[in-house]
Amino acid sequence: MTVSWQARIATWYVRNRVKPVLGDMSDLRRVRKVMNAAMPGPGGTRITPGVVGGVPGEWVEAKADAGKAPSAAPLTILYIHGGGFVGCSPTTHRPLTGALALQGARVFVPDYRLAPEHPFPAAPDDVMAAWLALHAQHVAAGSPGRIAVGGDSAGGNLAVSLMVSLRDTGGPLPDAAMLFSPGTDLTGGSESLVTNSDSDALFRGEYLVHLRDQYLQGADMNDPRASPLLASMHGLPPMVIHVARDEVLRDDGIRLAHKARAAGVAVELQVWSGVSHVWQLVWRLPEARRSVQQAVRFVRECAARGEPECHDVIVVGAGLSGIGAAWHLQQHCPEQRVLILEGRAASGGTWDLFRYPGVRSDSDMYTLGYRFQPWTQGKAIADGPAILDYIRSTAREHGIEERIRYQQRVVAADWSSTDARWTVMVQQGEGGPVVQQRCRFLYMCAGYYRYDRGYQPDYAGLSQFQGQVVHPQHWPEGLQVQGRRVVVIGSGATAVTLVPALAKAGAQVTMLQRSPTWIASLPARDAIADALRRWLPGRLAYALTRWKNVLLGQALYGLARSRPAAFGGHLLKQIRRALPGVDVDRHFTPSYRPWDQRLCLVPDGDLFTALRSGGASVVTDQIETFTPGGLRLRSGQELPADIVVSATGLELQLLGGAKLSLDGVPVDLSKTLGYKGMMFSDLPNVAATFGYTNASWTLKADLTAEYVCRVLNLMQRRGWQRVTPRRTDPDIGEMPSIDFSSGYVQRALAHLPKQGLRAPWRLYQNYLRDLLTLRHGRIEDGTLEFD
Repeated sequence: MTVSWQARIATWYVRNRVKPVLGDMSDLRRVRKVMNAAMPGPGGTRITPGVVGGVPGEWVEAKADAGKAPSAAPLTILYIHGGGFVGCSPTTHRPLTGALALQGARVFVPDYRLAPEHPFPAAPDDVMAAWLALHAQHVAAGSPGRIAVGGDSAGGNLAVSLMVSLRDTGGPLPDAAMLFSPGTDLTGGSESLVTNSDSDALFRGEYLVHLRDQYLQGADMNDPRASPLLASMHGLPPMVIHVARDEVLRDDGIRLAHKARAAGVAVELQVWSGVSHVWQLVWRLPEARRSVQQAVRFVRECAARGEPECHDVIVVGAGLSGIGAAWHLQQHCPEQRVLILEGRAASGGTWDLFRYPGVRSDSDMYTLGYRFQPWTQGKAIADGPAILDYIRSTAREHGIEERIRYQQRVVAADWSSTDARWTVMVQQGEGGPVVQQRCRFLYMCAGYYRYDRGYQPDYAGLSQFQGQVVHPQHWPEGLQVQGRRVVVIGSGATAVTLVPALAKAGAQVTMLQRSPTWIASLPARDAIADALRRWLPGRLAYALTRWKNVLLGQALYGLARSRPAAFGGHLLKQIRRALPGVDVDRHFTPSYRPWDQRLCLVPDGDLFTALRSGGASVVTDQIETFTPGGLRLRSGQELPADIVVSATGLELQLLGGAKLSLDGVPVDLSKTLGYKGMMFSDLPNVAATFGYTNASWTLKADLTAEYVCRVLNLMQRRGWQRVTPRRTDPDIGEMPSIDFSSGYVQRALAHLPKQGLRAPWRLYQNYLRDLLTLRHGRIEDGTLEFD
């Protein structure tokens, strides 16, 4: 999310004008002088002194004529101010509590006793007394709506402590909690206390010990009422937690969220960039307004304990597509509450799953990389670990990592026409329980193939083979190949990557192919990109290189399709120069036209180098049977092998294998038409990412995410709840969704959605055309039905 200029100024001011005055916070008078300086609150609020449960404080409400409170069920909040347990008051927090009031909440702020005059447990005792009395008043008055607790910093500590104590004593728990930069562990167990000491604009982590000691005065810091993070989280109400990325208390909030989620508590966690500790106090900041609005909305709309959580958007998959989708939603739809569900235990998708030697991209990283996140490493054709690091660092840098829940595999989703919601069935862990999540919009970014298995032909005689058979999708860790005879079955992207990598590792490799594939050699580094980086700012150099590669790729694809003989002849000429003496007609001349299947790239001609060196060879033939010592081919040739690698492709699977239904009726995706390559006819509020077959996957993924955001923002502006593509043209026709002759595509075509003969149901596989229609085209095109 882009940091506002107001937040940049506010953070600069705090760092340069407030932090020096606080010093090391050992001087209580200086600390209180800073903390007790009241800031002006928003207009349109009414402040009334009050006493609740014997605890003085003040009520903060919106004036009747403020005109800002949304029409919603009443909401009562016990808001506990921060201040390190030693400072601040209801008066200092009026900017924040007033902002809550303007969202339609009735807020009571207790003026609880402060340390060191009143050490622990005076503050939690006061908060408990105020809560019990407030809740009793709420029940006695028959007040409609919800009653919640909130707090920031030390107040967040007291809010969580309150809930833990209520749970343990059988007291009345709040309906929900909102926590801003909460300090939940006084033992100092959070890593960010050290790592963020320099980046925190307000104070250093090691200085907080002075405030803690003033508060505890010898009491046990491990007491759950002092460090509520150490308590069990089971049975607590839903929580929304907002923390700043650069603050020292960041991990107190993140650890609380992770522990509560593990205990089955519904938690919405958001990490904000470019803001300081409890930035919500500067209520004029765009980030402060959004934070307060989102927190209040969560408290109003979160499901009751034991009921399914409800989100605006659920993104399925935390790979290249899912991380990119989350960034776009965060950037362009900041009001949307987004959850990312990942079936595996780590992010990265393909690039975490594939571990075979030499794994790399067959697209350049200037187009496979995100438009918003420059690729800064040297190689344009990058290896798998570098791509994985790029994806994960993007997620960390932009606060996306905290939105991901791992080992949450979506197995099914059912649309309710009555509620205009998807109920998503989620299996937790391998063979674990299935739980429900709910969302308004379902965004499938789970890729296009099965993760649990690759395609494996039924080889004759396989059971008698005495060696080891490996599929690249599940490469054994620590597999030793040096000095061993390895046969790689296949001629696609995986095979041409494996052969040189295995040869370099000391294996004697044979690439066994039934038929050749079109292969092109490209430099691993982009010389023009390197030059641009030397002379231009990084982002500009990346953008120019990206566009250069997009246009070049489109031009070469157009040439391949319009003049296949000339294009193919050029590729064969390149191979003949690289492999003198090799029968290129037999081993490298495919029977199909260029780009009827995806072109295989070999960076710096590494495959040809391996073949020239004698460490690898290529055989074009078909397998008759496996033998105890290898394979016998149709020609009668025997291939001895210690290891056989079955690089025979993938099994296509849409939507990560999730089964969709409408009001309980199963949906057959093969009976649907694909709308703009991302939505499905007659299926409401669902989109899926599917990249280009003739270019980088991410080019289409980025455009899909932008379009989804445009649709969601239009629906929000108009108050619409549902969007459904409809076949309004009876003559639109049907044709296969992918015009590709690759085996993995042909095996799955019968199960895939179809495409129409014309836009918007036709897939043109053209980035420039999609750029115009998806980024700038009209959304209300007569095909999308809104209501």
